[in-house]
Amino acid sequence: MAGPMHGASRNGAKAKNFKKSWGELASFGKVYIFPLVVAVLLAMAGSVLTIIGPKRLSKITDIITTSFKAGFAPIDMKRIGEIGLFLVIIYGLSALFSYLQGFIMSTVTQRLSKKLRSSIAKKINKIPLSYLDQTTYGDVLSRVTNDVDTIGHSLSQSTVQLVSSVTLFLGSLIMMFVTNYIMAFSAIAATFLGFVVMILIMKNSQKYFSAQQKSLGNLNGHIEEMYSGQTIVGVYNAKQKSTNTFNKINQNLYQSAWKSQFLSGLMMPIMGFIGNFGYV
Repeated sequence: MAGPMHGASRNGAKAKNFKKSWGELASFGKVYIFPLVVAVLLAMAGSVLTIIGPKRLSKITDIITTSFKAGFAPIDMKRIGEIGLFLVIIYGLSALFSYLQGFIMSTVTQRLSKKLRSSIAKKINKIPLSYLDQTTYGDVLSRVTNDVDTIGHSLSQSTVQLVSSVTLFLGSLIMMFVTNYIMAFSAIAATFLGFVVMILIMKNSQKYFSAQQKSLGNLNGHIEEMYSGQTIVGVYNAKQKSTNTFNKINQNLYQSAWKSQFLSGLMMPIMGFIGNFGYV
């Protein structure tokens, strides 16, 4: 029991070579490149259509304003109807594109996660026993469950959302300068401030997220070993020692979890405040 209980964990779950890890993941999932590209293009198209909408909507306001300035002249309802129909079409297409890219990414993510778990299961059957003796059972289980789920969530949510957000940001930036460059510069200043704050938060929260994954693996390993070795624990009267070890690991998990969640939870309210400050 001493080997697995005190075995090496993941040392913070930080990859030694981040680019190499992503390269290997891309090579592993290369069969899904085409649907991933389609999903990314759909996300970009949906963002572009979302940007076009407000510009066309302003035309309706211009038509109504022109009518008021002309002494309440008859409003060109035909033109407003044409613009309204165009808006319905582009917003409908935007919603359709968003649905399709979400469906594609969910399907690809689940299939890739299944392939990852199958490959990990085959790998476990080939690794030497010395590795299992030096690594906790919970750490191995965490790789199969938690880590694969994290990769799947990153692919299904973060990747496409990043592309969509960048497209939306660049498109909105162009439209802002076309509309009013002074207001555009004000918004950019507020956005830059938001990026600085976000980077500072991420820099401080990353170590707690790593510690959380490490503690989670240790906790899973300890629980697995105590349940499977209850007889040995009872014979050697190690129940209290086991409980103390559990409490210590659980406390570490609690500390790292609430700190990471607290710091990440600060992002939205701070960004909301900076956004309102930009409006002011």
